[in-house]
Amino acid sequence: MATKRRTDYQVDEEALKRMMAGDVTALDKMASPAEAPETKSRPAPSQEKQEKNSAGSPKQQIRKSTDEASGPDEYRQRFLKERLSGSRRQTYIHDALYRTVAKLLPVIAPDMSVPMFLGSVLSDHLERYQDVINEIYNQEANQNPLEWKK
Repeated sequence: MATKRRTDYQVDEEALKRMMAGDVTALDKMASPAEAPETKSRPAPSQEKQEKNSAGSPKQQIRKSTDEASGPDEYRQRFLKERLSGSRRQTYIHDALYRTVAKLLPVIAPDMSVPMFLGSVLSDHLERYQDVINEIYNQEANQNPLEWKK
């Protein structure tokens, strides 16, 4: 009886999903297996949230005055870390904004794609102005409070 020769390939499904969603750095991470142990040693997102909550209320940290000078470390923590993962949707932004962000990211955050950065900025904006957005929504809509995912 003939034996079937079958090769099993190890596929990083998360990297494949990120690549399909437009993350150009997913291929770099797949190509260099030396970086794989670093990403696995990173704490899970739920652990990061617990650490942030133990350091202080996240809403208090987010609601700092925008007039305060924020340093590079705070900016990196707020915008250059991947916040959300999973399915994504396509949206359009002005070409000038895209080009500006695409020029900046390879220098300030080489592992971050434009969609990841924009998602991070938008997520921060929605968290920061959640109460104001709720107030405007309730004035304009049907007076039902908007439920926010946490």
